Amino acid sequence: MNTSRGARSVARIFAALTAAAVLTSAFAGPAAAEDPAPTPTSTAPSTVPSPSEAPPSSEVPPPSSTQPESKPAAAQPQDDPVPQPDLDVSFDIADSYPTNADVHFTIKIHNPRSVPAEGLQVAQWFDKPDDLVVPFIDGWGPLSGKPGVTLQPGETFTQAVVGQLQDISQDHANLRGFVYDKDGHGVAPGFDIPIKLEKTPGHATGVVYGDANGNGTFDAGEELTGITLTLRYSSLTYQATSGKGGHFDFGEIPAAKYHFGGDVLGGWLFPFQNIEVGADTELLVRGAPPLDGKLTASMAFTQDSYQVGDLAHVAVKLTNSGSVPLTGIVAECDRFGASYALKGTGPGWGDLAGDGVRIAPGETRTIDVTEQVPAGALDRGIVTVSCDFGYRGVDLDNHALAADEASVPGGKATIVGDVAVYGEQGGVKQGVAGTKVVLVSDGHCPVTAERTTDANGHFEFHDVAPGPDYQLYLLPPKGWKIKYENPAVIYVRGPAERPVQVRIDAEEGDAPLPTVPVNPADCTAGAPTTTTGPGGGTGGGQSGPSGLASTGVDALGLGALALLALALGGGLVFGARRRRSA
Repeated sequence: MNTSRGARSVARIFAALTAAAVLTSAFAGPAAAEDPAPTPTSTAPSTVPSPSEAPPSSEVPPPSSTQPESKPAAAQPQDDPVPQPDLDVSFDIADSYPTNADVHFTIKIHNPRSVPAEGLQVAQWFDKPDDLVVPFIDGWGPLSGKPGVTLQPGETFTQAVVGQLQDISQDHANLRGFVYDKDGHGVAPGFDIPIKLEKTPGHATGVVYGDANGNGTFDAGEELTGITLTLRYSSLTYQATSGKGGHFDFGEIPAAKYHFGGDVLGGWLFPFQNIEVGADTELLVRGAPPLDGKLTASMAFTQDSYQVGDLAHVAVKLTNSGSVPLTGIVAECDRFGASYALKGTGPGWGDLAGDGVRIAPGETRTIDVTEQVPAGALDRGIVTVSCDFGYRGVDLDNHALAADEASVPGGKATIVGDVAVYGEQGGVKQGVAGTKVVLVSDGHCPVTAERTTDANGHFEFHDVAPGPDYQLYLLPPKGWKIKYENPAVIYVRGPAERPVQVRIDAEEGDAPLPTVPVNPADCTAGAPTTTTGPGGGTGGGQSGPSGLASTGVDALGLGALALLALALGGGLVFGARRRRSA
């Protein structure tokens, strides 16, 4: 592994995540404009998804032509659009379901129309406690998202679906939502299907202990009294407090799979886990000793570069500087969901993704983990691994952190931008022509390419290799200066057909110009650069979808909001699992 890249990996990954958050905020506006929110065919969902009359087609006949005569020409007769019926949406649902199991059912969609029904998807409501929840990602199969399902006239589509209960204390649940097409239009009445539930009683008792010697087993004298344990299911909670000998009894509660742990109780760490409670369940609950900085970690890819789909190997080193074993240490990775990051799951991670590993006092343990390089790494130009190590889902502030990255060459990116004075609505008010724009990377040959803005202040870079950290050095003509950072940091990612859009705010005046780096002697003048294409721009910078990586107050505001959202998101993830006793 290239040590110079590894030394700065943590800072770069954090910077990339922050920039990604900025991009995410920037994408929200255009995405909303391009993908209007789906609308059902009626304001109130129907309890029976039977066909009904659909409104006439939205296509409007072209206006009749007129001639410059004393009388307008008669409009040409047009055929009225043929009204199309609603699609038939039905469900195969059992008579009842136990509360301690998922709800398995089938959705069937039939197209009785004379034209195709394109891009069909399902939108679901689950804002009420008794709503059945189908997982958002792939829960409805191809109906979960784009491109959706297309049905030719007379065709039928069937999909098996698994839903999850939110409230196991009730005797019913409801499945609510509607089906819409590629234009966001409802194609059938909304559905509101009642589901009967059979309550299944459960009972959980057990012993709680503090693993003082860290061996992972219950030894004499380790029982804990006065510890209040909590089982959680959605918004429901059930509690029991341990008494003599560490014994506790939750009494009769609904049988179900509960979330347990993520708590610090009496100075002991209770890792997060799922507990299946049945008719008569005996539990042995372990409290682990605090880490207190005794665990340190490092990670390193075993190669400098990979291709998408390669099996990447990562050497994980865990060191225990304490006097007792650390038992049950796991890896929790990619908490921010980066498309180019290893997830830390799957068989290649072994016990680090399962029950955890044991590290003896004074031991440094090296573990080889493997995972396929994700497809998203090509557009980013790198694959990353970023994990924290400790007891699962508890005391995250004291987890050991480690990260690394490796390059994934072959991707291409496009950068388009404008050096301009911008109006209050964000549009270009006056472009600054003749500004030299130098694209500089953090690589060995930093000067990647140069452009000069056209008459509208526009510039473009093509075939840029994503992966390095990039900056734009801006040298405006006399009488103009860059309003904010110069050089400007930009976040470059592919694909090439989705340009990164850069907004550079300029204003009248003069300011010292930045010193542009110079390539070393071994970067020959005739060597190809990482970008090709026209030297100037192609207009006002409106080409391509949004991929904003801008500078100035607007970008700083976006960055601050994105970083705040990132922090809040992380706080929600962490906070949901961190419960500390008073």
